Amino acid sequence: MAGQWIAFVIAVVVMLAGVVGTFIPALPGLPVVFLAMLVYGFVEGFREITPGFLVVALLVVIATQVAEHYARAWGAKRFGAGRAGAWGAVIGSIVGLFFMPVGLLLGPFLGALLFELFAGRSGGEAVKAGFGGLVGVLGSVVVNVMVALGLTVAFVVKVLI
Repeated sequence: MAGQWIAFVIAVVVMLAGVVGTFIPALPGLPVVFLAMLVYGFVEGFREITPGFLVVALLVVIATQVAEHYARAWGAKRFGAGRAGAWGAVIGSIVGLFFMPVGLLLGPFLGALLFELFAGRSGGEAVKAGFGGLVGVLGSVVVNVMVALGLTVAFVVKVLI
């Protein structure tokens, strides 16, 4: 029984690290939260953390990760970007990972801005699209944090109640 409590505490600490990881794109925050659940499930024999619970959690993680990439493009498009600017925001986000932490903000902004300029849009329209790419990234970070916290709370409630 003591070993299970130790595993629970470790799982919660790892999950909280995953929550922090949602702020830092280089760290896979949501997958870390899920893996902590999965490992705890193995430790306790899947009595409290059931396979069904894990499947739902995995689907939530996958959906959130997919939506994160679309959020960048959506933000750019919402602020007037065309197809080029939306793709630029996504590509800029990926390139920005190599220039952390500044790349987190500048990547989608510059990607949308540059792609819009290359597509022949005016400077003002391109800046607006770049701002939209930045808004999309910040929105996806907020959603990732909320999902990571939600999964962590769901795990704690499932185990303790």
